[in-house]
Amino acid sequence: MSNGEYHFLDLFFNPGSLAIVGVSRNPSSPNFHLVSNLVKLKFPGKIYPVNPNAEKLAGLKAYPDLKSIEGDIDLAIISVPANQVPDIVRDCIAKRVKAVSIITGGFSETGDNGKGLQGEILNLLRENGIRAIGPNALSPVNTANNFVISFSSVERMTCGTLSFIFQSGLYDPMLNWFFSDRNLNMCKLIDLGNKMDISEVDALEYLAQDPATKVIAMHLESIAGDARKFMRLLKDTTKEKPVIVLKSGRTAAGAKAASSHTGAIIKSSDAVFDVALKQSGVIRAQGLDEFFDLAKIFEYLSPLKNNRIAIATGSGGEGVITTDCSQLNGFTLAELNPETRSKLRSIYPPWDIPSNPLDTGVCGQFNKEIDVNSAFLDILVDDPNVDCFVMRVSGGSRTGQNQFVKSSSEVIKKGKHIATWVIDPVKERAVIEQVESNRVPVYPSPERAVRALAALYQYHNNKATRI
Repeated sequence: MSNGEYHFLDLFFNPGSLAIVGVSRNPSSPNFHLVSNLVKLKFPGKIYPVNPNAEKLAGLKAYPDLKSIEGDIDLAIISVPANQVPDIVRDCIAKRVKAVSIITGGFSETGDNGKGLQGEILNLLRENGIRAIGPNALSPVNTANNFVISFSSVERMTCGTLSFIFQSGLYDPMLNWFFSDRNLNMCKLIDLGNKMDISEVDALEYLAQDPATKVIAMHLESIAGDARKFMRLLKDTTKEKPVIVLKSGRTAAGAKAASSHTGAIIKSSDAVFDVALKQSGVIRAQGLDEFFDLAKIFEYLSPLKNNRIAIATGSGGEGVITTDCSQLNGFTLAELNPETRSKLRSIYPPWDIPSNPLDTGVCGQFNKEIDVNSAFLDILVDDPNVDCFVMRVSGGSRTGQNQFVKSSSEVIKKGKHIATWVIDPVKERAVIEQVESNRVPVYPSPERAVRALAALYQYHNNKATRI
């Protein structure tokens, strides 16, 4: 790694040479994209597709088996039926492959026969000093070198500082959504699957020391590695980097469902796990939407030190809802100083209205020539009593959008924080793209914007308390 430390997982994210066993020639097959994505995105390493029935795949020379590949292989990606995997692993051993990622399912998650097959593979790997991700894992992804193992056709990747650890391929159909609709700026992603060898402990240890990773978001169904070491790692990591955890399998039925598809065993009750996470300084997400909401805001913005909030909404009723949500999530309404309140009167309707929350809808009716949202930010940005903002944005004119981007960027430059929302994410796609390209997060509701911003404050507050 660039900071001088080496971790064995670095080979998985930065392979110089890559063999992919089980590539399909059929563009409709998920296995087709295992190679086509790498070619399309211009992955710089050597790629060796393995398919005994093809001479070329995605414009590359194809090989009938691993042993016929002339060069050395850093990493082998295996996507063949489960009963064929042991023989492919033996070929990896003969070829002196350094690491493997097993995509194939049909192992410990299926019962005793699958467990036996998985045990056979693990013994082969350990006897020969080869580390493995999986099985039942689509992994890994590294945006820095356009390396992506996916069943989906990935059109583009945006490089950032957010790294994911998953215990399921649930993310894979959403990869394009990550990079486009969600505007998530990803660094790395590892899907652990059944965690036969490499576990969440290894993944967290690697990302904790990875200088390119500034935020870690983890989806877990179980703890497969050393639980005590994992909790120590979490506690140490959260002192330097935010860690967001989504723990599924929280109910008896959920735990049973987890076991059926990853072979996961829940080692403790959810209540015990929840207390341990809080003691470790982890931010816990309560569902998938919140998981991605939190991942986005922590990648976009720095932790929030103080909790005095200014609110601007499109209607009075929306202002009440947002105010309630803000106070329930630990914010205090900012008491604007007299100079700020005086300046705000320039955008009021012909009568006095509350300054915080501000009803920009009624203000806009009497200020046709200016963007009221931008004016609100410009007036409040220098108020020392305001730490952060939540507000609704809308399409409006191109001039208004440009002005809002400029004003919100100035808020961030001055060390303050802002989260926004839109009413219709589909219709307002253009404004979302423009605003988020300038590092201002946009959400589909005021509640989600407020909860995400609150997590920034809670993380800083908890961190300060623990240190």
